[in-house]
Amino acid sequence: MSAFGTLSPYGRLSAPPAVPVVVYGRRWCAVSQMVRRHLDRLGVPYRYVDLDLHPGAESRLAWITGGRVHSPVVYVGGEVLVQPSIGELRWALSRAGVR
Repeated sequence: MSAFGTLSPYGRLSAPPAVPVVVYGRRWCAVSQMVRRHLDRLGVPYRYVDLDLHPGAESRLAWITGGRVHSPVVYVGGEVLVQPSIGELRWALSRAGVR
């Protein structure tokens, strides 16, 4: 499915992240900050990865998203959301049983 959960780009099994929600974004991106503030308000624990500081994460996301990385990319319990709206984020959190 994705390099975050089941298969890596090389076909090897990879472990899911310890935190079920990971936000990949940039400090200067308003949508990234909106997603983070929403998760904070809901009290949902998440890990934040700044793509400007971790270029390796950006190349990994490019593989998953088909070559273009739009900030933010949110991993929610096995699902990858690219630039999600708040409604899409809430729906994914609900499906994953996080909130």
